[in-house]
Amino acid sequence: MTQDIVSKNLKMIDPTNLASVFAAVDFGPSQTKEAVEYLTRFANFGEDEKNAQRGATIEKVFPLAFGEEAIIEHTSGYKGLREKPWSKNCWLAPKVICTPSTPQAVSKILTLVTFLEATFSIRGGGHLQNPGFTSNNGGVVISLENFKSITVNEDKSTASLGAGLNWLEVYKALDHYGLTVTGGRVPSVGVPGLLLGGGLSFQNSEHGFSCTGVVDYEIVLGDGKIINANAKENADLFCALKGGCSNFGIVTTFTMATVSNKVWAEARLYPSTANNELIEALMKYHEVIESDNKATLVFHVTNQATLMVFFYCAPVENPDVFACFYDVPFLMNILPPGCRTVYDVVQGLANVMQQETQSHEMRTMTSLPDLEMFKAVEDERLHQIEDLKNAGVEDVLLTMVFQPIASGAIKACNTKGGNPMGLSAQNQSWFLIMADFKNLTDEETVRASCRTIVSKGEEISKNNGTHVPFVYANYASRDQNPLRSYGEENFEKLKAVAKKYDPGEVFQKLQNGGWLLSKA
Repeated sequence: MTQDIVSKNLKMIDPTNLASVFAAVDFGPSQTKEAVEYLTRFANFGEDEKNAQRGATIEKVFPLAFGEEAIIEHTSGYKGLREKPWSKNCWLAPKVICTPSTPQAVSKILTLVTFLEATFSIRGGGHLQNPGFTSNNGGVVISLENFKSITVNEDKSTASLGAGLNWLEVYKALDHYGLTVTGGRVPSVGVPGLLLGGGLSFQNSEHGFSCTGVVDYEIVLGDGKIINANAKENADLFCALKGGCSNFGIVTTFTMATVSNKVWAEARLYPSTANNELIEALMKYHEVIESDNKATLVFHVTNQATLMVFFYCAPVENPDVFACFYDVPFLMNILPPGCRTVYDVVQGLANVMQQETQSHEMRTMTSLPDLEMFKAVEDERLHQIEDLKNAGVEDVLLTMVFQPIASGAIKACNTKGGNPMGLSAQNQSWFLIMADFKNLTDEETVRASCRTIVSKGEEISKNNGTHVPFVYANYASRDQNPLRSYGEENFEKLKAVAKKYDPGEVFQKLQNGGWLLSKA
C-alpha cells in the first residue's frame, strides 16, 4: 500500500475503519490506489447514498482484493456458482460470490463485508431448501467449496475435514485408512451444515449425534480473528457450535474423532401397500433399540415406493434388531445385505438418495413413538398428493421420513460434553415431510400441503401426550423456530456466547439468513 495515498484519503473520513481495512486486506501494489478511491468515496457517502452505491462498490472492490476468487455478477463462472445450491428456489442473485481457499482469506472477506455493511451468506454444500440461507440478492456469498483438505492425525484417532467437502467425499478419503466418522447419511450433504445443525449419522445410538464427534473447530470470527474451539480452548463456543448453527463465525475446518468402519447394512425397496405394516413394525423397532445401541434405520416413504436402510455399527450378519421388518414382503434390494464399510453403503445409496435439480421444501416435528400419529401423517400425505394433483401442481413428490432416536443417542451426547439442543434422554421420533416440485409458482401451495401434514401430526401427538417441542434445525422450514425449541435456558446461553465472540453482531445483523438468534 502507498502510504501517502492512504494518509491523504484518511483525513476525510474516520481513520479507524478504513485504516483497519487496509491493514487487514492486502490489495496489492497495482490495486491499492483504485481500492482507496472506491472505499474512501463509499465511506464519505451518507446512509441513503451508501445503500444506493453498496452493490456497485462490492462489484469494484472485491475483485481488486481477491482476484479470481471473487466472481461478480454477469461474468464467466458466475452462473454455475449461482446455481450451485441443491434447491432451485435458493438460486438468488448476489453481487459477488467469493471462493476463498484459506481462513485468512475468509477473514479478509469479513473485514470488507463489515466495512461496507454488506449482506452476506455462507455456503458449504448448499444443501438447504430455505431461500436466503446460502445465498442472497445484491450481497456477498462466501462459498467454502475450496476447503477440500482431509488430514488424518498420526495415530488415526482424528480426521480434520475442510468445510467444502460433502460426506461422500469424506467417506471415500477415510476409507483408504480403514476409518470413518459420525457424518451424514446423504452423499451430497455438506460437512458444515450438517454438523452445525446437530447432525444425524448412522452411529447415533452408539456415539451420539454427528456434532458429538467434533473435537475441534477452526473458526473465523466476525472481527476477523481465527481461533480454535475445543474442550480446552473457548469451551463455551465449542459447545454452542454443536447445534447452534451459523451464529458465531465461519468454521473452515472440523476435526472429528474417527470410529470403526466395519459395519453391516441392507437397503430394501418396499411397495407402498406395505406402509401400514412397516409403520407397525416401526413401533417394535422403537422398543428394541433401547437395548441395542448399534442400530440405525432410514425410513423414506415416497409417492412410488418406500426405501428402508438397515444399518448396524458392527460386522454382524442380519442383526436381530431389524427382525420386525424382515418378513414384510419387499420388491428388491437396493443394497444387498452384507458386511461392508460406510463408504460402500453411502456410495451404494448415492443414486437412490440424489434428488433431481428441483425446488424443495422440508418441515419437521418431534414426538414419542405414536402409532396413531404415524398412521395419520401417512394418510394425510396420501390426501395431499391427491389435493396437489387436483390443484394442477405438476411433478410433485412428497417424501415422508420417520427417524427413530433411541434414548441412548441423547445419553451418548451427554457423556461427551452435551450440546445446546435441550433434548431429554427418551425414545423419540423425528418426523420429516419433504416436497420436491418443479415450478416455483407452486411453492406456496406445496408449502401449505407440508404444513397440513405436520399440523396433523402435531395435533394428534399433543392430544395423545406424545408431542415433543423440539424442532431439528436441519429439517426445519423457514417459518419454524428450531433455536427456540432448545428451551429458554439454552437459547439464552447461545445468545451470551454469540455476544461474547461476535460483539459487533456481524453474524446477526449482516448475515442474510440461517437460523439466527436475532431472528428467532
